[in-house]
Amino acid sequence: MKRFYISLVSLALLALGGCTKGPADVLQAEPDYANVELSSISVVMSEEEGTYTLFVSTNRVEWEVQEQCSWLDVSIEGSSITLFVDRNNSSEGRMGVVEVVAGADPDVARARLKVYQQGRNTQNLSKMATANCYIVPTNGSYLFDASVKGNGGGDGNSRYIEFEGTAIENATYASLAWEATYDGDKTRSTKIIHGEPVYDALKRAVYFSTGEMEGNALITLHAADGTILWSWHIWVMNEEVTTAFANGFHWMDRNLGAITAAEGDIRNRGMLYQWGRKEPFLPSMAEYMFVPSHSYDDEGYLLETEEEYLAIEEEIVAARTLANVINPQVGDGNQQWNTVGVVAPVALAAPGNIDYSLQHPTTILGCRTDIPIGEYVFDWYLQQDLQGKGSVMQQSQSYLWGDGAIDTKYKTIFDPCPAGYAVPPAGAFDEVPDGYACTYLGSDWQPTEYGWNWTSAEGLHFPSSGNLDVSGLMGETGEKPLYWSGESFGSGNQGFGKAAMFFEAFDDVYYGIYPILDSAEAASWFSYGAKCIAASVRCVKEIK
Repeated sequence: MKRFYISLVSLALLALGGCTKGPADVLQAEPDYANVELSSISVVMSEEEGTYTLFVSTNRVEWEVQEQCSWLDVSIEGSSITLFVDRNNSSEGRMGVVEVVAGADPDVARARLKVYQQGRNTQNLSKMATANCYIVPTNGSYLFDASVKGNGGGDGNSRYIEFEGTAIENATYASLAWEATYDGDKTRSTKIIHGEPVYDALKRAVYFSTGEMEGNALITLHAADGTILWSWHIWVMNEEVTTAFANGFHWMDRNLGAITAAEGDIRNRGMLYQWGRKEPFLPSMAEYMFVPSHSYDDEGYLLETEEEYLAIEEEIVAARTLANVINPQVGDGNQQWNTVGVVAPVALAAPGNIDYSLQHPTTILGCRTDIPIGEYVFDWYLQQDLQGKGSVMQQSQSYLWGDGAIDTKYKTIFDPCPAGYAVPPAGAFDEVPDGYACTYLGSDWQPTEYGWNWTSAEGLHFPSSGNLDVSGLMGETGEKPLYWSGESFGSGNQGFGKAAMFFEAFDDVYYGIYPILDSAEAASWFSYGAKCIAASVRCVKEIK
């Protein structure tokens, strides 16, 4: 039941002695619209019964408090409000909303207060380390440190830390950007995060509860003017993550953001990431399905007649239309997905478009195609190499996901993996010989219906989760695995300087520069655009 608490407060009026207003002064006076403000906009209380007092500032004599929570009571004394909460015996936190209303129709002002009471055994997710992603089970109460960006580590040479630092300052409130499951049921997608996240300014922490559904979500932290200061991926699943050892690294048994490792289950796809960004994007919402392919002999020659080829092409187009379906789910979040037609702003100096990407966590940043080849690189982060011009094959070495070295602490503040894990560094899949664009991995990988199994890694399954290409369109779901690493090749003005990744082409598996190009294609805009593609990530245990 909604309860109303009425207050009549005497307002202290300013004395205007010694001054007489004329007609002109009256006409220029500001309208006396109703106004109300609270000393806090969010409150976090422990699971024990207790009280909290805050203050109301308003230019109206009459104002009231409205709330609808059975576990929350309010009392008013003068211009202060005191909240009373019962003990919370649940493992989940609970959210209440108190609204202060001043004035009378049609001149009404409202101020909203979020009250979050922790559940029993609220878990501190940052107790061991901070990260951009936290793994949590359903039906729980959690908090994480919101005073530091990512893991607080270095960021390579993006120079973001030089300009912006690693501390989060001037935070005011938290919000839910989106929440999503691995199907098209929008009702179920609202049950991943229970209620709303709340920021505690005293403890500089964000509190939230999970609901009954497994899935993924993004929580954003804001300044008073709405500016997004940072965001965190909440990976909600009940199944324990295991690892398998291969090529010197302990690999997760599933993609980053996946709910299961089971083959053929759409929940195994995980999230998709533009290279160097920490913000996740959703994979296709369609079930796995068979996409036909053409037949070639051992030398790569087509084994089909023209009529057969055209018929198969028609089948491929129809199957891809069904397999590659953009997922628009946001649940109870306040953001909307924007995956098509957004080109990253021109950025010619560090820290590039990092701040823009932080402010647009649900927007795929496409690579530019309208600037001269050879003068600029086509990267969402930076269009001009930090080391200067002088080569057709320029590519910025932003190192946003590390410098690729195995013997250094390579996890950065933009790494999307949870605490204790990182994007695979140099050599994680295999070494690429000097002078080559890629290395062949096929002998150690076995194809399955919708992906590949890595035999050296206890048969870990790598699903063909699809990707969002440079234009933001979904593609290759169920056809070709595409996995980022943190490695780069070459230098900014010496040949290839691209991010490296693992991928499949023509029924073989390779690791190296994506896409593989011949010399005739090397100057094409799409040869520089790989960093704009949102692809899968398989995290490895972090090297300390």
